[in-house]
Amino acid sequence: MTVNSFGFTTLILYLLSTLHYLLFLITKKDKIATVGLYASRIGFLTNLLFLTALIYTKGTAVLFTPKGVFALLSISTISVFLYFSTKYKLHISGAFLTPWAALFAGIATFSKGIPKDMFPIGIIGTIHIFSALTGYAAFMFSTIVSILYIILERQLKKKKFSVFYHKIPSLKLLENIIYSSISFGFMFITISMFTGAIWSAKLFGTYWSWDPKQVLTLITWFIYAAILHLYVTGKWNGKKLCYLSIGGTALVMINFIGVNIAFKGVHSF
Repeated sequence: MTVNSFGFTTLILYLLSTLHYLLFLITKKDKIATVGLYASRIGFLTNLLFLTALIYTKGTAVLFTPKGVFALLSISTISVFLYFSTKYKLHISGAFLTPWAALFAGIATFSKGIPKDMFPIGIIGTIHIFSALTGYAAFMFSTIVSILYIILERQLKKKKFSVFYHKIPSLKLLENIIYSSISFGFMFITISMFTGAIWSAKLFGTYWSWDPKQVLTLITWFIYAAILHLYVTGKWNGKKLCYLSIGGTALVMINFIGVNIAFKGVHSF
């Protein structure tokens, strides 16, 4: 069995999970969502095998290529989904998050392998990359829940309810989930920044190099710190929290994709 076979199997399982979660929205049958949940769990395992096989055959440097980055991002995305959907029984989020996991798994499966000039990453570098991508996935999840919050809030105001209504929990619970997922992501981004500084010092002899992604990550960290502070102090909650969450995730996407395209540096892949 080739390495890409694990990736292709993961892609099929995530697509199967997506299909069942979409059917769940239409049919309103919990058993269909359960099938989607099991497909995503098995997909997580094959995703883990895919990533492990990549590292075993290519070395940790594969984590600095599109193949490695997206294999890790897909497993981070599905891990965040499984954690929060299981904890809060938020099955509806599967219809919005598993497609992203499938997309990332597909990119990883069909991307090229490792460049010849890459250097080994090691444990610190691996933790740095994993924690950054897990933080991104958590922020993405917070945005999906924020959108669900806005949809439900508008439906309650207009008293016109769509197919989503009976699948979305209360506004208060959604708000708690948004806060929890932002806190979760903030923790991992913080870990990523600390390990990144240590790794940078080890490789280049300096903790800070003014790399565009470093600068934007620091700005992102301060923004999310402000969001958490404003929420905890009761100054910003409800829809305001949702809009801040969506804006923060937009900045994260610019950092992850835009900076990589526009600038060449140590964080390019």
